Amino acid sequence: MSDKPRQTPSPPPDELASKAFHLFLMVAVGALTVLVALLLRQNNQLKAQLEMKKRVEAATAAPGLAIGEFVEALEITPQGGAGERLAFGPGRPAILVLFVARECGYCEKTIPLWTSVLRDTRDSLARAKGPGIRIVGIIADPEEGQDLKPIAPEVPTYRVTDGAKTWLRRVNATPSAVLLSPEGRVEDLWIGEMSGKQADEMRSALLAAAAR
Repeated sequence: MSDKPRQTPSPPPDELASKAFHLFLMVAVGALTVLVALLLRQNNQLKAQLEMKKRVEAATAAPGLAIGEFVEALEITPQGGAGERLAFGPGRPAILVLFVARECGYCEKTIPLWTSVLRDTRDSLARAKGPGIRIVGIIADPEEGQDLKPIAPEVPTYRVTDGAKTWLRRVNATPSAVLLSPEGRVEDLWIGEMSGKQADEMRSALLAAAAR
């Protein structure tokens, strides 16, 4: 009896070709899926840029918001909640409006600074003797029919009814932060991407507003 090892028969050429084709097909489908995802993201970015361009053009046509002027109330609605009127008057808190847009790179860079300021001042604001400060997050271009994604855990986020017809149209860029007095007076503005120095200014302004 021979001790020669038995050789495993090689797969037929047609089977090898079929496996190679299936492997190629899987790689091609994976690459196509990635390409479609990238194109969809790019399309969303272009749509957001176009929307931003329209907003900037509309804002440019109207004078920018200025410190010292008074603004009107807003009609706001939280995700899954009832609408309310964000009004001003005696006994009401000051309001910090944080204004962002979807697909906004500058907003993504600024939101962590905002949340840091809010965390740093949270205890002091809670101890304030007066009505305190209300934080209101507003998304400039929420998707119709989609859930409203919070700007950050520390920032209650709302939709605004007819936002383009309110004073928000005069906020010339996103991200923007607007500090309003209980009477609706613009106390301070931070327009565009926030720097560390501006974050310190916001921190001081919130503490000062809470102490009034």
